[in-house]
Amino acid sequence: MIYVFLNLVMAVFFVGLAVYIDSQSKEDVTNPLVSMSVWMALATAFMAGTVWTNLNYLERMPLFFYRVSVICFAMYSVDFCLYCIHFPSYERKLPAKILRIAAGIFFTWVCFSKVEDLTITDFLGIRVDAVPLFSGRLTNYFPVTWADFLIGLSQYALPSLAVLIMILRAENKDDRLNMQKTIMSAIALVAFWFTSYAITKACDRVKMFSTLSLLPGGISLVILSYNSRQNFLYDIKYVVGGFITFTLCYLIPAVITGIFFPRLWPQFSKSPLIFFVQICLVILVCITISYQITKFLTKKQYFRSFQYAETLEESLSKMDYSGEPEEIVRSMQNILIHNLGLSEMHVLVESEGKLVSIFDQENQRHISVDTKNPALDALLSENRQIVLKSVIENSHTSENEKKNILKLFAETNSDAIILLTEGRRIIGALILGEKAGGNIYADYDFNTFTKFYSYFFVFGYYMKNIAHQSIVGTINREIRMSSQIIESIQENMDPVKNPHFDTGYIMEHAHNIGGEFVDLIRLTDKRHIFVLGDLSGKGISASMSMVIVKSIIRTYLEETRDFKLLVEKVNQFIRFNLPKGTFFEGIFGLIDFTDDTLYYINCGVPALFLYTRSYNNVIEIQGDGRVLGFVKDISRLIKVKKVKLNPGDIVVTCTDGLIDSKSLRGEIYGKERIQKSITEGTSFTASNLARSMYQTSLNFLSKGLDDDVSILVIKRLNK
Repeated sequence: MIYVFLNLVMAVFFVGLAVYIDSQSKEDVTNPLVSMSVWMALATAFMAGTVWTNLNYLERMPLFFYRVSVICFAMYSVDFCLYCIHFPSYERKLPAKILRIAAGIFFTWVCFSKVEDLTITDFLGIRVDAVPLFSGRLTNYFPVTWADFLIGLSQYALPSLAVLIMILRAENKDDRLNMQKTIMSAIALVAFWFTSYAITKACDRVKMFSTLSLLPGGISLVILSYNSRQNFLYDIKYVVGGFITFTLCYLIPAVITGIFFPRLWPQFSKSPLIFFVQICLVILVCITISYQITKFLTKKQYFRSFQYAETLEESLSKMDYSGEPEEIVRSMQNILIHNLGLSEMHVLVESEGKLVSIFDQENQRHISVDTKNPALDALLSENRQIVLKSVIENSHTSENEKKNILKLFAETNSDAIILLTEGRRIIGALILGEKAGGNIYADYDFNTFTKFYSYFFVFGYYMKNIAHQSIVGTINREIRMSSQIIESIQENMDPVKNPHFDTGYIMEHAHNIGGEFVDLIRLTDKRHIFVLGDLSGKGISASMSMVIVKSIIRTYLEETRDFKLLVEKVNQFIRFNLPKGTFFEGIFGLIDFTDDTLYYINCGVPALFLYTRSYNNVIEIQGDGRVLGFVKDISRLIKVKKVKLNPGDIVVTCTDGLIDSKSLRGEIYGKERIQKSITEGTSFTASNLARSMYQTSLNFLSKGLDDDVSILVIKRLNK
């Protein structure tokens, strides 16, 4: 019964492996390792059925199950051969499909016409009676049966030939990664042979070990699956560390489980429940110990030589944008070169339809890439900002697309490219050269670049929209001491020109520049959007985030007219593209001039006031909303509210810098004083009312601002 259980465990494992490989596959074509896993799952399941039916004395059933099991394993062997011959491509052309069907027919014919009988006993193990391969005198010289021929063909001859072809094809290509994977595939085959030999020797003592004859195929499949997902070159340090990790975390726990299993097995006949509880407890303890050891070792540089995410994040978070642009570029280059060991790095900025490298060092070639390059267009269509040469080389995309992207890598002499984009518009790129030691960029690099993409985006946006001014000839010394450029971006808005409405605003920064802004955006003659917001942080860092968000709002409005969807997309952008911890509190409003209705979404604005002329009163109106940037999907947390504006009505919104300001005596300005200022200034124009409210707060404070203040006034005129 134990051998039935072990084969069923293997079957379940291979089903899980097939599901895992399929879920991890990003290709359009089916991964052949999935079909190989399915064949192994079927082979082990039917082997379990063979042993179980034999134990229950079901006539002819063991032979039937054994035949099907052998056919499934033989098909696994055929798929292994095709995998090696076509590597690294996953596509199977018509000749390969025909060959696969023919092999299946041949193996089925052999198993059902040449395999005559099957005997399974504790003293003999599995004994197969099959028709001799040769007849007459040749039988004396070659005492080989069809079963032996089938085993030799599927386990030795065909796999050896396939791996040899795979090695020869890899030798003719200058691709070290694929050569490494080829060697690992050969190792998988050798592991299969070695395990088969070990089981054969074990059968000399325990004959029933022959029922585990499919285990070697499973081991080779695991090696192939692991190998297919590796896209970095091994070095001696990594191999030694990997071997130690494998021994401590997997091999020793497996041996311990194997030692306990036969000792606990007698308990099964007395109480199966107690046996399963005990063996599960042993497995749980081994898994826990293995996990803790793995967790400990992955923190050690010797066992994870390419781990640099923590130090990279620390360096990126300390980037100083107050210096000259050239100094900032050098700082970014030094950070990446130090952490990744790059041979070279270029910073590209979009200028007049081209991506051009800036501040190239001596002896570095100047790089220029047309933004209409077909490779860039393909990457933008797939929304791919992180592009690794090793991934493209081993991807299964269209040949034309692959050719264009690899050509881009060749032209830029790079192994990795980080595209900095606003929607479908490229603002810049980071061109990364070969890594130290000739190693390639791996999944770890891709995940790290993706995780810290927001830092790269902020850097690129700064170089494109602020520092680039000095690149084209304007000296950028004012960035450290004034807000001229950022203020010009802040003031870039569309004034409301409807004769029935008057708008005014004021933005005052406590420390020259900050993250608060007001924006007015014309959609049509009948619709206008306004945004008042505050990005977390102070100084130039917050100002940069403000400029980026203001720009991205206008970019998204080119793609959608759905008011709520606009806010959802802005939330996702802040969450995934701005530095970690950045959030936005404010309000989005939409004025429909056709019926004088204001639609708004409160995103954490501290106050939204409405003065109604008919009641001569100021009330505070609030819509359900949440601060943007904290959650991935905010759609369920925000709602669109609306209010009808009648002649003489006034809408006022402001940031917390006005409400929470404190006087010298520590008294808070508060909402009541704001409401009073609105009531007293109903006859003012919108701009004068905003200025009056601000001046009133200054008179109350009797000192300078402690925080940024922004006020937006929208007034429905009488005529």
